[in-house]
Parts: sequence; C-alpha cells; structure tokens
Amino acid sequence: MRRVGRGLYEWVGSADIEPLTAPIPDAGSPEWFRLLKTVQEEYRSTWFSHSTAARIFGLHLPSWADEPDIVHLSRRGHSTGAERVAGLVPHMVVAEEGEVVRHGALWVSRPARIFFDLMGRLPERELVALGDQLVRSPYPELEGRDQPWETRESLADLVAAHRKTKGIVKGRRAVERVRVGADSRPETLLRLAIQDTGLPEPMLQVRPTPGSPYPGDLGYPELKIVIQYDGGTHFSAAQQARDQRRNHAFERAGWTVILANSEDLREGFVRVVERIRLARERCLRGLGPFQA
Repeated sequence: MRRVGRGLYEWVGSADIEPLTAPIPDAGSPEWFRLLKTVQEEYRSTWFSHSTAARIFGLHLPSWADEPDIVHLSRRGHSTGAERVAGLVPHMVVAEEGEVVRHGALWVSRPARIFFDLMGRLPERELVALGDQLVRSPYPELEGRDQPWETRESLADLVAAHRKTKGIVKGRRAVERVRVGADSRPETLLRLAIQDTGLPEPMLQVRPTPGSPYPGDLGYPELKIVIQYDGGTHFSAAQQARDQRRNHAFERAGWTVILANSEDLREGFVRVVERIRLARERCLRGLGPFQA
C-alpha cells in the first residue's frame, strides 16, 4: 500500500492488482469482473455490496446512485478500521447467515441484502422499484433463470431481521408497496405516481381478453383502461410492430390505451396521470373509451 493523501491509499506491491485510482472498467465487462475477483482475493472474508452488488446482479438503479467508478466491499464487524483505497468503499456491517451468497466466482450480498444495504441512500420510490426487480418473474430465455431473486416474504423477513438501521422505517414502507409484475424501473415509478395522486392502485400485467398473448404493463380491467410504458428499448422497427399489435388487441376489445414514454418519466408522469384520471372519469360515467 502507498499513502496518496490523508487517509487515502493505493495498491502498489502486487503486479496482479491494479490501483483503483485508475479508471474502473465498464461494469459487466470481463475486465470488470477480473478486477472484482482480484480485489476479493486481496481482501479475504469480504463480499461486494451496495451498488456494486446491484451491478453484479444486473439490477437497475437511478443514474445518480449507480456509482460506476466505485467498488463497495463489506465484511462483518463493528468498527471502521478498514483501509481506504481510492475507488474502494469499505463497510463494516452486521450480516446474518444467508445474507451473503456466491454468484459466479464472487461473494456478494444476496439480492434482499442489496435492498437492505441501499435503504439509507435510496428514496422510498426507488426502493420500491428495486424491490419490484427482485420479485418479478424472469424471462428464462433471456435471463438464464426461471425463479425470481426474492419473494415479497423473503424481502420482508430480511428487513425485519435488522432493527436499528438507517432507513429501516422507509425500507419497511417500501417493502409493503412492492408488487410482482413490473418489468422495469419506469413501470414501477409510473404505478407509484398513479397511486400517490390518490387514484386506485392499477393491476399489473393486464390482458385485453382471457388467454391473450398481449399483456399490458398496468391498468384497470374493470374499466378497460390499459397503460403502457414504451421506453428506450421500443424504438426498433420490430419492437414498434409488436407494440402496435399489442395496442390494436386492446383497442379491438374496447379498451382505452394510454401510452407513456421516457419524456413522461422525466416529468414525473404528471400529464400521464391526468390522462388516466380523465379516462377513469369517462369510463365510470359510461361514456366509452377515452381518446388518450
């Protein structure tokens, strides 16, 4: 180790270890995983946590919390005597059995523990969005797994196992709002924006008719209102064609289709929520589909 500033050190003695003062490779790249493996070999009895663990599991955080140039490393303990290395953030934590798991070649916080790790930093809505990612049903052909990372019960159990923790009250509230069925962070934020204005909670993964192959993101089946979030992955011609077929399926079945996009996300879904409110009022008065 070499001191490079007050309380700041970098590695110098091993040819196998790159100082973390150098640019950290892109997350998810082979170079990034090699760096993490090297860090863990140097610091035994540690595991990756917080936003670093979220990246390892492919979880999506808001850009300001993503921290691509920082590596979070935890170990059990009650003091803060760990060395500080540029780019490395050490944490001395209390972790129960089962909260640290092997993921490939790395020891890492279990997904529910990642939620717990980030309770003190993320606002409630973002915690709910993270929780929704943990409990959603994966697409086996795309993700290589057929089970969710956690259930609502397992998430609640882990949070309940720790009492005096920063953000614990907020974390418990967030767990109560976690739902199965959101396929993306924006879909969760849209659902919460709808609820937080006083509108009823929408159902997730609604279908225009029983057995239809075209699920909608969220909506009110009793009023035949569906809300679709079409983000950045919906720009290709093939995806747009699929979206049109989906929308037409709902329209043919007499549903009101309300679309939201990334611009609405940036605005907090204010205009979308107003369109939903107007559509609900029209349907409740028996006036038929609302032209959204």
